[in-house]
Parts: sequence; structure tokens; C-alpha cells
Amino acid sequence: MLLGTVQLGSDALFANAAVPESLPQAIPKAWGGAIYRAIDRIAPAPFIARELGRDALRRGDTAAAMAYAVTLPPGGARDALLASIERARGDDATAIEYELAGLDLPRLRARIDAMAKAHPRAAYALALRLRERLAGATTHPDALANADWRCGTLATSAVYRGHRPARWNPRARSAFLAAARAAPYDNTYALAVAAYYYRIDENARARHWYRRVVSINPASADGWSGLGSVALREGDLPAARRYLATALRYDARAASARTLARKIAAARGRP
Repeated sequence: MLLGTVQLGSDALFANAAVPESLPQAIPKAWGGAIYRAIDRIAPAPFIARELGRDALRRGDTAAAMAYAVTLPPGGARDALLASIERARGDDATAIEYELAGLDLPRLRARIDAMAKAHPRAAYALALRLRERLAGATTHPDALANADWRCGTLATSAVYRGHRPARWNPRARSAFLAAARAAPYDNTYALAVAAYYYRIDENARARHWYRRVVSINPASADGWSGLGSVALREGDLPAARRYLATALRYDARAASARTLARKIAAARGRP
């Protein structure tokens, strides 16, 4: 009986997500909250309090949502609800603390990405906090590698925006290398290390990492183009052409290959 009542309440609460003309769409939406509140009085349970808190938030009642949130046991569900309440109240700083506590990765990544363009140093600081939180949790190895990579890209962005290279380049290198060590067969991270070394004119290390890229994925146009760019910088035009031909064979539309082709054309035109 209780299970059927919960199902009816759930159908009403989540009717907006149901397909048109389905049974949940026919149930009065007010029933959902009423049924769940009745169950909460008779047989309180964390998932009931969580959904009542979410329902209160949808109605704009942050006080009621908080009253339900504080009854939840410590954990991700409580942190997520508390973060949503603080966002609704306009307190992003407190919301971030709850998002970090609950490791709300989609929300935190979206925040970091939104901050990155205008405030790369602030985005880096948040990405670093996320990285430290993930390292402490030890339960998200792939996410930890991704957080390291994000720290590297944000440190690189800070350099491009005129912040001190002597300070930010070492941070980028450390972060990219950490990501590549954590996920040694992920080409995204190996490419990031290679591109970093190419950017700071360390050709031998850049070549080593681009070779690693094509050893992981022999069809990587970016890897072959990177090898061509290093060869061209060192004055080996024939090798650059060979690498370009290989890159184009794998992906003629790759931006890295088109960039290398323009560099080779410019080099041919020099006296």
C-alpha cells in the first residue's frame, strides 16, 4: 500500500518530465507534495525529505527546502540540496562549498568553464580546490586526471592573458604531467603535455610527447602535425612535409594539419 502511494506521489511530483497524455500528466500536481508530506509524517525517510525539499525549491520556498535539507543524513544528497538552496538564495560562495563537499562534478565543471574566459586565475583556484578534493576522495581517478588537465589549461590561459609566465608556466607543466601520469593512455593529456613543451620551445621534449601521442593512437592527426611542427621549427622541411602528409591521410580536416600546411607554405616562400 505504501509503495503504491509513494509511486502515485512520485508520478505527481515529476509529471513535468512525463510524456504528454501519460498517466502522470493526468494527476494533479499538488497531489505529489501532499502525498509525500503525508508519508513524511507517517514513515519519514531520507528520499522523501529530499524530494520534498526539491519540491519546495521548485516553488521558490527556500525556507521549507532548508527545513527538509537539515533532516537528511550527511552525504551527497544533503550537500546537493543545500547547494541548490544557496544558489536559489544567490549565495554562490556557500553553494560552491556544498558542491565541493558533495563532489557535484557537472556543476563544478560548468562553474569553472564559465569563469575561465574572464577570470582564468579564479577559475584555476576553483579547479585546484576541486583537484584537491578529488585527490582526498580517492574514488574518482578519471575525474582527478581531468581536474589536473583543467588546471593546466587554465594556467596556460593565464599566461596568454598576460599573467607572469614564470609563475604560471610551471603550474601548467605540473598539472599536464600529472594528468598524463594518471591516465597514460588518454591522448588528450599526452597532447596537452606535448603542446606545452612546444609552446615554451623545448623541442626535444615536445617531440618525445608527440611521439608518445602517435604511439598511443597511430591515427592521431594532431600527433603527426605536432611532429611536423617541431621538425619545421628545427629547419627540417622535408620531414615536416612527410609528417604533414601522414596527418592529412588520417584527417584532412584537422585544424592542426591545416596550420602546419600554412607554416610549410610560408617557409617555402622565404628567401
